[in-house]
Amino acid sequence: MPARSAYGLHIRGLDEVAELPATTYPPAGSRPVTVCQRHIAPPPRVPLNGDRMVRQLTDGRTLALDRATGDATFYGPPLAADVLAHPYLAPVAVVVNRWAGRETFHAGAFVHTGRAWVVLGARTAGKSTLLAALADREVPVLADDIVVCDGDEVLAGPRCVDLREPVPGLGLPTREVRDATRLRVTLPAIAPRLPLGGWIFLRWGDGLALTPIGPAELLARLAARRSLPELPSDSAALLTLAGRPGYDLTRPRDWAALDATHRLLDSTLTPAGALR
Repeated sequence: MPARSAYGLHIRGLDEVAELPATTYPPAGSRPVTVCQRHIAPPPRVPLNGDRMVRQLTDGRTLALDRATGDATFYGPPLAADVLAHPYLAPVAVVVNRWAGRETFHAGAFVHTGRAWVVLGARTAGKSTLLAALADREVPVLADDIVVCDGDEVLAGPRCVDLREPVPGLGLPTREVRDATRLRVTLPAIAPRLPLGGWIFLRWGDGLALTPIGPAELLARLAARRSLPELPSDSAALLTLAGRPGYDLTRPRDWAALDATHRLLDSTLTPAGALR
C-alpha cells in the first residue's frame, strides 16, 4: 500500500494527505515513521535519549517517539490529518533525522538553478512570506518550517507553505487551515532531495541588501542553530555545510519590496540568469 514521504521520512498513518507525496517504496535513505493519535492521558515525560522520547509540545499536546519501532504518537485533542502533516510532522522529523545523524534547522528552502538555498531567521523574520512570494514568481520551494540536511543534500518537506496573514498580490490559491489561523499555499511536486546551494539569513532593516558572510562566521551560526544540540554532530559534516556560500538578506517591512527582493536574489545568485 502506498505511503507518504517528506523530510526524509517514509510515513504511514497519513495516507490521504495530499501535501505529502505518495510513494510505493521507501525513498533511498528514508526513515520509517508511523504517525497516530491517542486521546488518553500521555505517558510520563522521557528526556531525549538513544531509544525513546516523550515531551510536551508548546500547545500542551504530548509527542512520544520510539526509535526502534518508528512510532510517533500524539496525545491530546484530535488533529486533522493535514495539520498533522504540517506543522506537527516537523518535531517528528527533527528528532528522527537527528537520531540518524542528519542536521536539521528551523528554516525553509527554495531552489535556484537546481540547488537548494536555505532561508533562516527568527519566527517573525518572514521566512514563509518570502517563500510564498518566490513560489508565486515560479521559484520552486523545497521546504517550509524545517530543513533537513543529509550530507550536502537538502530533503524536501510537505508540499505547502502556511502564512499567518495574506500576502498582498499573491496569485496562488490559498485555503484556511489550523482553525482558520493560517492560510495554506499548496506547492507543486518536487524532487525528494537536492544539492545544497547555500544559506540566507533574514533580517529586517531600512534598505535592501544581500551581504556575504565569512566562512568562520557561517560555521559558528550553523553550529548554534542546529536542532537538538544535545545530540552529537559530525564536525566534518558541519564544515561541509559551512563551505557553501552564506548571505545576510536585509529588507524593509514592506510588501512592495518583495519584487525587488526577488530580483536581488536573482542577480546575486545567478548574475547571468533568472531564478528557476
